[in-house]
Amino acid sequence: MADERPASGSEAERREIWRLRWTIGTPYFVQGTKKLTEIPTLFFIKFELGLGDAGGQLFDSLRSIGWMMKPIWGFLSDQVPLFGYKRKSWYILMACLGALFWFITAFISYIGVTVPLIYLIVFNLAFGTYAFVDVVTDAFMVTEGQRLKRVGSFVNFQWAALSVANAGALFLGGWLQQNISDGDFPTWIVFFIAGIPPIFTAYVGFTFLHEEKQPSKPKRERKKRAVPLWKSSANAVIAAPSKLNKFRRENRVLWLLVLFIFFWKFSPSVGYIERSYLIDERAFTAASFGVILSIGGLTFLASVLSYRWVVTHFRSIEWHHYLYAMVVLGVISFPLSFYFYLDPDHSWWQFVYFTVPDWMNPLPDWNRYQWFRLINGTVFSFATIPAFLIPLTINGCTIRAAHAAVGYAFLTALANATNIVEDVIGAGLYGLFSTDAFAGLRTAFANSIFEFAGATDTRTLNLEMFVYISLFFTLLTVPFIVLLRRELERQNIKIDLAESKD
Repeated sequence: MADERPASGSEAERREIWRLRWTIGTPYFVQGTKKLTEIPTLFFIKFELGLGDAGGQLFDSLRSIGWMMKPIWGFLSDQVPLFGYKRKSWYILMACLGALFWFITAFISYIGVTVPLIYLIVFNLAFGTYAFVDVVTDAFMVTEGQRLKRVGSFVNFQWAALSVANAGALFLGGWLQQNISDGDFPTWIVFFIAGIPPIFTAYVGFTFLHEEKQPSKPKRERKKRAVPLWKSSANAVIAAPSKLNKFRRENRVLWLLVLFIFFWKFSPSVGYIERSYLIDERAFTAASFGVILSIGGLTFLASVLSYRWVVTHFRSIEWHHYLYAMVVLGVISFPLSFYFYLDPDHSWWQFVYFTVPDWMNPLPDWNRYQWFRLINGTVFSFATIPAFLIPLTINGCTIRAAHAAVGYAFLTALANATNIVEDVIGAGLYGLFSTDAFAGLRTAFANSIFEFAGATDTRTLNLEMFVYISLFFTLLTVPFIVLLRRELERQNIKIDLAESKD
């Protein structure tokens, strides 16, 4: 690919951008299709593997460890060519392996294996391949986005593709799981279907990903230094600490982004436990989860498009203003988190509960908790999308092109690692809070002014305490927004969230 940028608006540039969008958008779309397994996996953990609240939470978090390998994949992609290519060969190979691991998952489910550790391994192998393809894709996005001055545009396009796939996959996954629960389908069908989209990723990489082949070593030098791929990869991993130290010194902004994203995303989480609670106590079904989560995906898309329009038309609003607004929204939404634990006759419901005639109700079988989850989640998901896109845009604009894969991978891997860590810690804290040793804490909380549901059972009291923990960590992000803004000003770096319009 030539280094020169085609004339703006030229036919050559339009063709190049079209090709790049196929290359960087397809893996994100395919990554979204794995959400097909999200709802079936929730029910699979709960009912087929038979794990309890804390155990299910731990399994649900650890099945995504493969995403934490992104910095290593980024380093390999930057430093270790495969079959003469730094990106293309890895892109195609890992997409094919992703399909293979899903088919293996389908097979072991088909033969009736119910050992959690086996599924933990195959899930992580599958997600590890998605992570590798994601790393290579983001490296192309950063390199080409900087050259064409379209990092923000490409980031928005990737996440728009992801949100469309998320919405469709979640709805289909909810429908499939409802049929699985009704005995119409076996679970393995879901895992088999999930293996088909990565094959399309491999095709797109082969067809649209253009990359110059790395020059071969001179014959004499190649003979003298013939090193197997596995050994060169191992040497690259061994050398990683010193190279990462240099990388850290050269990318100070990245480390401040790391701190912001960690504290923004980190809060000891009980996501699986809460969903299990909603199934047991609030009559949530696979179909209702499918509708709620798929609409959330469409909301994500609408938010990405709206965000792009806002930053383009209101350029005086700077990136840190949006992030401060996200913190404020987090505080405002804090009381709403308690509604799932309130009985129907609780006085708080009078402020938000209303009814409509049956002919106006598209889902008459839903209860107030399902509707509240849908409306509350939709509104606040729409409003908080800048907190995801802005750090990615800042990183894409400031990372050195020489470190495109490992740098971008490091930031996105941190978000995934934070999700895993918060879920693991959440499982541990929930387990501790449930023990007799913490009975005094539960009693004190139940009798305090901070307990709103009037609950006496351990499960609800624990979940209410986690609402306060989440608020605390949201407020911790403020100092890191300040530090990041000062560092960018010190380096005289101006972040234009809009960049060039498409």
